[in-house]
Amino acid sequence: MARYDVFLVSTLADRAKAELIVRRLRALKFKVRHDKKREHTTPTPKDYRDADNSQTVLVMWSKEACDTSKSDSDWVHAIAHHARSMDGVLLQVGLDKSVPDEPFADDKRYSLSGMGPRKLVNGYYDLVEELGRRDGRKDLRAWIDLPPRDKEAKDAWKEAHPTDPLSVVKKPAAKAKPSKAKPAPAAQTAPAAAAKPVRKVPPLVINPPKPTPQEPINVGRVILIAVALVILIMLVMSANMRTQSGLPAIAGASGATLVEQCPPGQIPSHLLDQESRPPLEPGPIIDDTGD
Repeated sequence: MARYDVFLVSTLADRAKAELIVRRLRALKFKVRHDKKREHTTPTPKDYRDADNSQTVLVMWSKEACDTSKSDSDWVHAIAHHARSMDGVLLQVGLDKSVPDEPFADDKRYSLSGMGPRKLVNGYYDLVEELGRRDGRKDLRAWIDLPPRDKEAKDAWKEAHPTDPLSVVKKPAAKAKPSKAKPAPAAQTAPAAAAKPVRKVPPLVINPPKPTPQEPINVGRVILIAVALVILIMLVMSANMRTQSGLPAIAGASGATLVEQCPPGQIPSHLLDQESRPPLEPGPIIDDTGD
């Protein structure tokens, strides 16, 4: 399906007349593509795309358009040749009595000579009928001739042509329904906020238990105790060794009693007891004074 009904082609000099045709065709609900701000005189890719996307390429021939010595005429001829290469797309009108060059001179042209803002010519009616035929529309001439203020006649025409774009009324876009819930007035909200103050929650503070300080170890005391224990052990060992290396025990009334050792140069008293020893036999007397 074509994007446009009509792609209008005219020179920059014929812009005012082109605008008049555009307004009248759009009033009949034709979708018209016309670049009224065009300044270039060489067809652009967009120009060709618009021509390809149109059901009809309407070329307006005039003295300026037929003058091939001007660059703007080249733009009109290029688009016209492009439309002529497609079957049933090209449609031509004459704004004056100028005749274009071949091959357009032999094609049919609808004469719009003498047409003005308030004056219509037969060539315009024929043009509208042909555009309507291509778009599947009928009796557009009758609609054009209806008095502007004759509402009953226009309603009757619309009833006879219910599918025509002039009869189809576009429904306005549905507006979003406002919410039924009404916000509370600011005057009522403020006292309520004052009556119920916001309770501030104190920040959570975590106090972990501190370790109980321990008394420092008195190293000097420990050393003294260790030295005392060593001395005590040495005394016990010394006493034990002294007991084992002494004389044999003599049994007495209170148990074993150790015999005391005599100091050096003394003889124990039991050795002086001659009764318990055998008598000494006299021996020879040796005189050792002679030495």
